[in-house]
Amino acid sequence: MAPKVTIKTVAAQAGVSEATVSRALNDSPQVKPATRRRIRQLAQDLGYHPNGLARSIRTQRTNTLGVIIPDILNNFFTKISRAIEDTAAQAGYNVLLVNTDEHLDREADAIDLMLEKQAAGIIIASAGDATDYATRLVTTPAVFVDRMPPAQLVPHFDRILVDNIRGTQELVSEMLAQGAQRIGILNSAVSTTATERLTGYHQALKRAGIAFDPAIEVAARSDNSNVAQMTRQLLVNQQCDGLLAADNTIANGVLRKLPDLHLHGVHLGSFDDQDWFDFLPQPIVTAKQPIAAIGQTAVERLIARINEPTLAPEEFRLTAQIITHRLTADQVQTD
Repeated sequence: MAPKVTIKTVAAQAGVSEATVSRALNDSPQVKPATRRRIRQLAQDLGYHPNGLARSIRTQRTNTLGVIIPDILNNFFTKISRAIEDTAAQAGYNVLLVNTDEHLDREADAIDLMLEKQAAGIIIASAGDATDYATRLVTTPAVFVDRMPPAQLVPHFDRILVDNIRGTQELVSEMLAQGAQRIGILNSAVSTTATERLTGYHQALKRAGIAFDPAIEVAARSDNSNVAQMTRQLLVNQQCDGLLAADNTIANGVLRKLPDLHLHGVHLGSFDDQDWFDFLPQPIVTAKQPIAAIGQTAVERLIARINEPTLAPEEFRLTAQIITHRLTADQVQTD
């Protein structure tokens, strides 16, 4: 096995000090441009790779951003992870991603791992509201996406969220405009989004002069194991002619159950959007979240906080887009 190429090897080959090699590789103006180019080319030819761990020990900082998400199989979190990684790469950062499966103990382990790896900052989609993030993170910058930190910690962290209340209000209003008269809601198990989306649902009903009915306001379990049962409860037992799924995983469960019920003319709504909704045999109204913008804003805000730790925390609310998916005449003819 060939011996490992070190900075000492490059320095010896170049006839300069190790400090000069280090400065050249870090593009320091203290080294003449011609010398920098020669040393960089030599390092490349020799196959030298800087020791990132050693550098992080010296500087107490890496170019790594930690990302903690609750469900990588959820299309929303898959796409937001991609948006975060793309934006981070453009800024010269790499990403360490951990999936928690909505478990607080895994989230705690993920934070410990990222602190051990000296991540420069962490983006968190929280698995719950029981974690004392301030104590765990100490001085490591963090930004929350999609979900709030615990109420007492909200003023201490940046939050990048969609405007759930407005988005749900507009979504339900569109379902009503398309003819729905009795819309049940199958809500999320996530406290922040569930509360806000229920508020938006109530606002839409109030504006339409429709009384609230607690019997048609139900919630999915965190593993969505009761979605099929609740779909039947709302559409059959409660005779709803419309059903709002509070996120895309719930919507998937509703759509799987719907054919078994042999119902026609049901108005469907979903907070979150999927590309394949265009090919459903019936219309569905969605609130499409600006996922790319959420990921980009989270990274930009985290880097700003890394560079300026005293930056005052802020909350950013982005707007969802209301879309009606329905088969076109061409698609129907093709099918």
